[in-house]
Amino acid sequence: MSFAVFECIRCGTRVFPQRYYCRSCGGGQWREVEVAEGTIEETTVVRHRMGAGSRPGALLATVATAAGPAVIAKLEAMADRGQPVRLRRDADGTIVATP
Repeated sequence: MSFAVFECIRCGTRVFPQRYYCRSCGGGQWREVEVAEGTIEETTVVRHRMGAGSRPGALLATVATAAGPAVIAKLEAMADRGQPVRLRRDADGTIVATP
């Protein structure tokens, strides 16, 4: 499933997630802009998740998308700062980054 950020129809400002109003112009209408790639800014490992039981921890990354906005994504494999990744949503809507 593809991943998208939101672009203000009035001024072109891009955000994620979608907002009620654009912070730049006050507009309230958005269009989706598909984003397939980004660059890792930071990574972290969440070792203990509430309610996760015995499931393993999660590897997360802050990703600067090619469209501009940064997102938090689940990493499929360890990656370094500055490394390019592909972005998608999985079946439950989670944003996934693949090095």
